[in-house]
Amino acid sequence: MFWRPMAVADLPSVFTLACAIHVDFFEAFEVMADKLAAYPAGGLTLARSEGGIGGYVLSHPYARDRVPKLNQMLGGLPAEADIYYIHDVAIDAAARGQGHADAAVEILTEHARSAGFTEMRLLSVNNSTAFWSRKGFAAIQETSVDVSSYGEDAVYMGKLL
Repeated sequence: MFWRPMAVADLPSVFTLACAIHVDFFEAFEVMADKLAAYPAGGLTLARSEGGIGGYVLSHPYARDRVPKLNQMLGGLPAEADIYYIHDVAIDAAARGQGHADAAVEILTEHARSAGFTEMRLLSVNNSTAFWSRKGFAAIQETSVDVSSYGEDAVYMGKLL
């Protein structure tokens, strides 16, 4: 398996995988398509050699101390985009534990640096804070970010590049 740029044609498979993995964090097909359209360079799919996908990434520039609301259209990138935001890294059960998430974070980090960003941020959900901490992210305590649509265990995290 290998990461490659996400194509619009991948969206039905990405949506199916998202529905299976993120049962508590539903986003409509149109919302996922909107994120890819807003920043195509931020979409990746984990391609299986036999066909199909084993994971996906959605990421994009965004504004510091803001988090896109769950299941709402971006409608484009904010003019004040000053951080690189990782919206979703999802790996199906059969592909987990093989370093694919680590590779995705490396790809995103290099992309963010080359695009001129000096900071990455994300919202950790599903008890993934330990993973993100190993990748150099730390909880951002002093912020007014509204994470309520992402559940009680959501943690706003960031790292300097």
